[in-house]
Amino acid sequence: MTRTAEPVSTAPTRLRTAVGVAAAGALLTAVAPAVGVVDGSAPPAFTSWPLLAPLALLPTALAALFLVRGQVLTAAAALVAPAVFAVGRLLGDLQLLVDPVDAARPELLRLTSLHPPAPATGLWLLLAGHVLLVAAGALATLGAEPDVRSERASFALPATAGAVAGLGLFTAPFTSSDALIPARGAVDSPTLPMLGGLVLTLAAPALAVLAASATTREARQGGLLGLAAVLLSVALPPVVTAFAVDAAGPAVGPFLVLAAAVALARPQRAVENREDTGPHDVELPGRRRLHVIAAVLGLVAAAAAAVGASTDLLVLPDGSSPPADYAARLLWPAAVATGALAAALLAKAAVRPAFTVVTATVPLGAAVALDAVFAATKVDVVQPGVGVWFTAGSLVAAAAAAVTAALAGAVERDEVGTATTEPPLPLVAATLIAVLLALGAFALPVLQAPDYVPIGAFGLRVGSFGLLVALLAVVVAGVVALKARPGRGAALLLGAAVVTAVRAWEYPLTAARAAEAAPGPGLWLAAAATAAFIVAGALRTAR
Repeated sequence: MTRTAEPVSTAPTRLRTAVGVAAAGALLTAVAPAVGVVDGSAPPAFTSWPLLAPLALLPTALAALFLVRGQVLTAAAALVAPAVFAVGRLLGDLQLLVDPVDAARPELLRLTSLHPPAPATGLWLLLAGHVLLVAAGALATLGAEPDVRSERASFALPATAGAVAGLGLFTAPFTSSDALIPARGAVDSPTLPMLGGLVLTLAAPALAVLAASATTREARQGGLLGLAAVLLSVALPPVVTAFAVDAAGPAVGPFLVLAAAVALARPQRAVENREDTGPHDVELPGRRRLHVIAAVLGLVAAAAAAVGASTDLLVLPDGSSPPADYAARLLWPAAVATGALAAALLAKAAVRPAFTVVTATVPLGAAVALDAVFAATKVDVVQPGVGVWFTAGSLVAAAAAAVTAALAGAVERDEVGTATTEPPLPLVAATLIAVLLALGAFALPVLQAPDYVPIGAFGLRVGSFGLLVALLAVVVAGVVALKARPGRGAALLLGAAVVTAVRAWEYPLTAARAAEAAPGPGLWLAAAATAAFIVAGALRTAR
């Protein structure tokens, strides 16, 4: 009897080829630092290849391990993040070929003069390795076979971790006191590293969201672990550079990326049926009670912020009148926005998601005001005034209101669930554009003046805390809005628009603090981010 041969799927064969191509690319990127990317006139700032080699091999080794264990979907998903990040790293490393003087890569070269070194064999190996990783990711994606959704997993932790990683990748990887070791963030870099940095900044939250939304546990595990491995390989070299190079110092960005990598590497639990409650389950109060508590706390925060803005933050000796406190003026729009939404929430309006986000305007205004107080009280005769205590109280009340509103949202999701359809591509694009604009709005100054030193979101000043909290609130709101139900998602996006609008109001309210003040790039980015979030909110409600 003659039997016809059964067709054999080419997906495993294609995946094995993809892993092999990725292994070749990872090996090239691992060998490149040891060979040297430029000539001997600019050696690395420290012996970095023992660190860079295993980090380069880690993501591909992870995919190979899954393939050996027969976890095909997991192995394919683990190759996606290395491929996407290879695009950004390829753009950044091309700067070594174009103009290595402007390349901030002390782990690969340290200049001793402005004379550019010549490219060496290691640079070509490095670039070729990135290209192979990109090709491997494309091949793995083609080889992956989709499956029906087998379970629903938690979305909040991966989305938040991805947003935090994006923040870290957007900032400068280290500080530097050497002009030949430039320490720049994504937007401060030359064109090629800037484009590469923006790719990495957007890739981290996007990949986290895609991995968390995977149809099967295997694909979700591979995507999240692959992203965690890539984030680890990106974050560790700057951390080691900060402590190994005499002219470099640590920055907050890489530590945010490391924290995100640890969060993504944690096992993700599936969301199971919650009808059967165990002895350890925590029963939260009802939604309406939580709404009332959050609204009352929001009104308290708004009132305290208004009192802090209208009373003296500083006390001078001999009863002298304190100088005009322009920094405290930003508390007024924060108080108005928070108070208005708190009153609406108390009146049973469906504004809880927007209120949760808008509470971030209170630390945004309060931290800027307290930063001025901390600077002024370094003079012994200057003492904090009564307005400081009201401003600090507004921070505590706003934090409590945000936590309570978030708990109300958790209760609501338990009762009615989340969105069941995938967000449309225009909404995803509009939200990503808005988030990217918000990154620049909070990272760059809204006010520029000859003798004025602006506060940055990623600095070490008191005001940086408020900027960072507001930025995190905006980014998380944008990510969560993509998975929320249309009405709730639109409210989140409109709340984010209010936060960026308050950031834009900093210029007209505080410009008088410095002579010859002019609008900074952060002002225009904040205005554009506000418009983009409004557009995204309108798209979220569209059928």
